[in-house]
Amino acid sequence: MSDMPATSITLLRAVSSGAESIRWTEFVQRYDGLMRTFLGRYYPTLEADDVIQDVLVSLTKALPGYSYTPDEKGHFHNYLLGVVRHKAVDAVRRNASEDRKRKGFADAPKAGKEQGEETKWREDLMHAALEQLMADGSIAPRNREIFRHVALLGEAPEQVASDFGVSRGNVDVIKKRMVDRLQTLVSAMLENG
Repeated sequence: MSDMPATSITLLRAVSSGAESIRWTEFVQRYDGLMRTFLGRYYPTLEADDVIQDVLVSLTKALPGYSYTPDEKGHFHNYLLGVVRHKAVDAVRRNASEDRKRKGFADAPKAGKEQGEETKWREDLMHAALEQLMADGSIAPRNREIFRHVALLGEAPEQVASDFGVSRGNVDVIKKRMVDRLQTLVSAMLENG
């Protein structure tokens, strides 16, 4: 996914005006490849057209309240991929639920396959919680970036501390707080899911 489409602020404003905007065609042409590549890489078993349709419906509701501020909230493609991931996780859950209903509880899959599905479901849940955490506006952008570098990208804490001009202890504290919040999000999703 190295070919990220350039963000057009005028295009975002145009499609934010509503679902009837004639520029939605341009929006889809610009971002369709990015969404399909992401879905193909992380959710190859899902029907991409269905997920993308859900994403576009969600965006017609969300974009009127969205303000593009890359310095504070990150780039639009990150926001868009967060919506795609969220809708993909919803589809995975929906498909799993439908499969269970079709097969019935008596015809449960064999233990190995069941564990694989459970692992995949937990990974999807973790991705959704992580996306929510990283989009949380109450967390300072700098703290999100420090967490991303040390926990998600696996960079050495000493290097991250040096890069961000903080102490190694601060990096550890930020990482622990973020992990604690992530665990809280996962627990809440499990309770509500």
